[in-house]
Amino acid sequence: MNIVGHELKKILLFPALIGFVVLALALNIAIVSTMCNSYANFIANATRTTGVHLGTAFNEAALQLESGLYTDTFRLHTSNVVDVLYGYDTRYIADFAVEWRGLSGLNERLMRWKYARFQYAVDARQQAGDSMTVYFANITYMRHQALFNYTMGALLFQGIILAALIMLLSIGYENSATTEYVVFTTKTGRKVNRHKLLAGTIAGVGVYAVLAIVTLTVYFAFNPMGGTWGSNVSSGFNLVRDGFMARPFVTWHSLNVAQYLMAFLAVSLGIVLCFSFMAYAVGLWVRNSYIGFLLIIALNGVLYLLPIYSPFHMLSFAVNQSPIWLVLMRDMWFTDGGNNIILPHFETVGVMGSLAVLVVIGMFSAAGFKRRNLL
Repeated sequence: MNIVGHELKKILLFPALIGFVVLALALNIAIVSTMCNSYANFIANATRTTGVHLGTAFNEAALQLESGLYTDTFRLHTSNVVDVLYGYDTRYIADFAVEWRGLSGLNERLMRWKYARFQYAVDARQQAGDSMTVYFANITYMRHQALFNYTMGALLFQGIILAALIMLLSIGYENSATTEYVVFTTKTGRKVNRHKLLAGTIAGVGVYAVLAIVTLTVYFAFNPMGGTWGSNVSSGFNLVRDGFMARPFVTWHSLNVAQYLMAFLAVSLGIVLCFSFMAYAVGLWVRNSYIGFLLIIALNGVLYLLPIYSPFHMLSFAVNQSPIWLVLMRDMWFTDGGNNIILPHFETVGVMGSLAVLVVIGMFSAAGFKRRNLL
């Protein structure tokens, strides 16, 4: 653990890393402070009085709110709301996906199987009344995107970049300092990479946690959630818009906004770990950290382009579970995933599968590094 502590110290005191974190925090604070919406803040406060479950009791409580333009708008959009999930049939989504992508055979069967499974989730959300919660009423989609797509997306990209750079810095430090021939001939020798892996992982996760805590604290200071924390993200006011079609936002499991945020953070952390392990494997083969970072960008560029241009649907579906595609599809996490996905719970399956693959690659890379001549 002494070696891990020394490796952590080298990482955390690196001036460029400190500068990047400070700039990222400054950028995040500047962005989230401009996301304040007075009508959204009114709804957050109003739901403390009305509750979040739409219906007669909600409407009666809304009548007790102080009159004003925001109150009138709020009452207009929350009275006589129709349950959008009542009688909702997911087969039309499957039909559209099959036609849109030109699926046949096994690919078509898997797509239709996914939406047959998804129908049970839709029915469960409807029976539980999840869709009849207010969230942010008529501006729900905008506020949901502001938090989970833009703010959390910015945090995720920053976490990925920092995790990769930190791991590359940790693995490549001896090469940049021209001390590798000394370090790798000590008693610990090349086993030091195990300590570097642990230190790089701790630092990457820790920096992402700091970024997330500070950024979200500022976000919620300017954009209070009030009673909407208890609203379900499958509210009838929420939507999925993926360039495929607009449709109700329905999750596989019942999740209120607070639970969805925790689940979102967990998957985000998993993706950050994926890029950290990816950098570990690359760093063992490419001794120059800057070239290693460019290689990581190139690898993910290939993974991004492959599903777009590949004529093989199954290959595209498999690559869509990769970390870079999970990042790009973050606004659909915990939902059906649209026409790019054939497996339920794609974000969880993708993260766990990617971590398993990257751990194996890391082990082979470490084994290869032990046998490699560094001269």
